[in-house]
Amino acid sequence: MAAAGDSLAARAARIESLLAEGRADEAIAAARGFMNSVTAQTGFGVTNAQLITGPATGFGVYEPRRSNLYMPGESVYAYVEVYGFSLSSQPEGINRLQFDVAFTLDSLDGQQMTEAMIPMGGIQLDSYSRPIDGFFHLTYRVSGARGAFNLRTTVTDRESGETAQFVLPVEFGSYEERRRRAGKTP
Repeated sequence: MAAAGDSLAARAARIESLLAEGRADEAIAAARGFMNSVTAQTGFGVTNAQLITGPATGFGVYEPRRSNLYMPGESVYAYVEVYGFSLSSQPEGINRLQFDVAFTLDSLDGQQMTEAMIPMGGIQLDSYSRPIDGFFHLTYRVSGARGAFNLRTTVTDRESGETAQFVLPVEFGSYEERRRRAGKTP
């Protein structure tokens, strides 16, 4: 087992050594420790945020949306992966991850279009393991917006208070409206 003060290079070398010795289970445990060290240095963050066609059904299990154009009032779904989060220990060996999520629409020139961030509620994930990363999907319900915007979302790790942000470009309107704005006649 690598000491907590070992450099990442030393930890990587230890993983390679364990693999070469055929000690796969120990190599996997060491690799998890390595990733925990990396995320401890990077802090909380979001990766692989993208528009999807409907709710995700598992980690990396989703259908990407081919277009960012939505009919007015149509739900917008996003897939999000998180890393570097804090865990809170619960009874019976459960580790809890909790996030608060809020969003706004920004104009393409960066002006916030809502008075404040719109709270989407909290996300709670419970695990008997100590996960390195996690995922969730979000459902945005936007009314009254027409045109192109940036959907800006903040995710706050409730335990640490750290916040990460991601932006997804969206457009609300019909295909005919998009073609007109682009200068193409139907």
